[in-house]
Amino acid sequence: MNKLYTALSGILAIPILLLLIWNIAVPTDLIEEHIEYAMERSDNNMSIAVSGLNKGIFFALNADNLDLEMDNQPAIRISDFSGAFTPRYLTDKKPAFNIKGQIGTGNVTGVLKLPVEGNILIDRAELSAIPYLSRFGIEVGGSLSSEITIIDNNSVSITFEIPDIDIASSALAAVPFLNTFHKMQGSLSISGNTIKLDSVSLEGEKGYARVKGNIINGVMNLKLEVMPLAGTLGTLESMIIGKYIISPGYYVIPITGPLN
Repeated sequence: MNKLYTALSGILAIPILLLLIWNIAVPTDLIEEHIEYAMERSDNNMSIAVSGLNKGIFFALNADNLDLEMDNQPAIRISDFSGAFTPRYLTDKKPAFNIKGQIGTGNVTGVLKLPVEGNILIDRAELSAIPYLSRFGIEVGGSLSSEITIIDNNSVSITFEIPDIDIASSALAAVPFLNTFHKMQGSLSISGNTIKLDSVSLEGEKGYARVKGNIINGVMNLKLEVMPLAGTLGTLESMIIGKYIISPGYYVIPITGPLN
């Protein structure tokens, strides 16, 4: 009986000891360094800066902001971030955290498994709160919903939908009616320094468009396929895109060169 009592006491002491180590012996600066280092050692030209990090009980973390950069450019800010340890994935020998936060007024939820794996959902985040989009030379508004799957430290898969996109201005003069598209959805993947647009489609009152191609080391090699509805384009619009015609009602416009 005494042996059983001693064994149970030892087992119960383990989580208490771990909590004491977490709360007393693990400084927030060390946690912050490890978070930033884990991102830097990936092969995606991505880095993260953590501000206002605090520890909670039971291996919880809170931060004022997580600022993500891609290609040394501001990409996205997650504010009011929190992460709580979940034992759900311990059978896979992968410590994991349930996370939540905000992008603008949109919500972010998901699971991150250590070292680099997870699934993140974004619900109605304002595009204006994602500065990386400005690198494409397009000023847009609207709300983004997305699912992001982090496969490993070298691969990310993304699907997204923008049901209310508002293209205020664009550097793409070849499509003068780009601001008539009001819905956008698609999928893309990131592997190392390559962003692959598997299929990104747009819909609007003047027709449809689709973007495909790659962005490698910040250099675009994309094709914009435009399929306007018959009779919707004005004379000037038809003249501008006329040189890109492949067949009646189908135009392919190359988009090449470095991102802004």
